[in-house]
Amino acid sequence: MTTRVMGIQPVRDVDLIRHAYVRPGNQRRGIGAALIGRIRSLSSRQMLIGTWAAATWAIAFYQRHGFVLVSPEQKTALLKTYWTISERQIETSVVLANPPLSASV
Repeated sequence: MTTRVMGIQPVRDVDLIRHAYVRPGNQRRGIGAALIGRIRSLSSRQMLIGTWAAATWAIAFYQRHGFVLVSPEQKTALLKTYWTISERQIETSVVLANPPLSASV
């Protein structure tokens, strides 16, 4: 069993950001920035976040906070390595990393 701490799920050699949300009525008040800052402060490992490719607002949020989209090839490999999701989800998802991954991953 994997232990989650405030939106972090350790998986092998990385930490995944999981289920760390701000309710829509509370967005744009700095809560998300504080939450992501706190989550980052709790980890010294590579952090990954997976989200729907159509969630452009979420992608932009993570990019503003230092996360970088990985290449499509890296995305597929990472989703198959660190998540248990369907092929359809893999096709419609993106992965962001902080710090950025090297091209060889």
